[in-house]
Amino acid sequence: MDNNDHDLLIIEDDPSVLQLLRETLADEGFTLRTAETVAAARAELTVHSFRVVLSDHNLPDGCGVDLLAEMQGSGRRIVSILMTGLPDLNVAVEAINRGNVYKFVTKPLDLAALVSTIRRALEHYESLCEHDHLRKDVLDYNRRLKLAATEMERSLQAARDRIRSEELTVEKQKACIETLSAELQNAYLDMVTSLTAAVEAKDPYTKGHSDRVFYYCSLMADVLGLSDEARHDLRFASVLHDLGKIGVPDQILNKPGPLLPDEHRIMASHIFLTDNILKSLPFLTQIRRIVREHHERFNGSGYPNGLRGTQISLEGRILAVADAFDAMRSHRAYRKAMSTSEAAQELRSGSGTQFCPLCVGAFILSLENRGDFPAEGQANEDEAPTSEEYLVLRNASDPVHINTLFG
Repeated sequence: MDNNDHDLLIIEDDPSVLQLLRETLADEGFTLRTAETVAAARAELTVHSFRVVLSDHNLPDGCGVDLLAEMQGSGRRIVSILMTGLPDLNVAVEAINRGNVYKFVTKPLDLAALVSTIRRALEHYESLCEHDHLRKDVLDYNRRLKLAATEMERSLQAARDRIRSEELTVEKQKACIETLSAELQNAYLDMVTSLTAAVEAKDPYTKGHSDRVFYYCSLMADVLGLSDEARHDLRFASVLHDLGKIGVPDQILNKPGPLLPDEHRIMASHIFLTDNILKSLPFLTQIRRIVREHHERFNGSGYPNGLRGTQISLEGRILAVADAFDAMRSHRAYRKAMSTSEAAQELRSGSGTQFCPLCVGAFILSLENRGDFPAEGQANEDEAPTSEEYLVLRNASDPVHINTLFG
């Protein structure tokens, strides 16, 4: 492969069409090469690199779909566009399934539309490359995290051995091990909190997101009387739930408008990236479950597993409400933040479909009694809570009658 990358490889056996495409696309500033057969295209792909391949379907020595599928199977990163003079649904389906074709265009060609399609394909190529790069960074971080965890576990085991050798009492041994385990978990939390800060730095609209989500989770934990163990898990999950967004390209995170299907798939992949980062730590098993569930929906229409109702853990349902509420209360590139009352009404509207009714009821009741945590740049409709109010997950005070949660 030489260093002379090209934007585009055009594969077309009709000389007049090929000449028209060559002149039009060169005038538009694309760097390109051409081929008239599958064999010639393979030769070009051997000695040159291309971002986009624009191929006819019917070629003298083969089929365009076969060539595109062959390229995808080679592992190289290329965005494919297929042309055909005979619109056929079966061809389109085969192109998508086998050749992973980005777009399917028919002849006679609309040159203006084709130029726009190629420009979007080049943007898609850059997005995929950045995603590959960031994913590699996440996997590298995960490797280093495993090494750090192994070293921590080694230190913990050495301390256990020392405790045994000193013939401490069982009670003292247990206390020392619990202390060391807590120190290990806190050290890990400090480590991943710094990475979470890096994630939030990628998206200026979510600065402080994990702090606010933690506060909202604490509100529901108080009303629902969660155990100390569940509160501990929510504390970790609030910090870790968006960790995988470090592997999502900035142009997708900050896009000023709705995401395309391919972009949404990349965004949704942050769930799997987060889980991959966390899976090496055995004490995070329950926390990983909560994090995986925070985009599930109460009616089963969420992702990644389409869980419904109580198939989703209570902590997962709590995190889903907290995360969604803060997203609505935060400014985005494509909209301004909702007010507290508007966001609360959205939660009510989604109760029983997107959100767990019990959690929504607990959250609305808490908002009315304790107020919102205003994010930076939001209108302060209520008195802001003090740091002590959200940094400590307190025990629920008086029991709350269940009917008040659905009033």
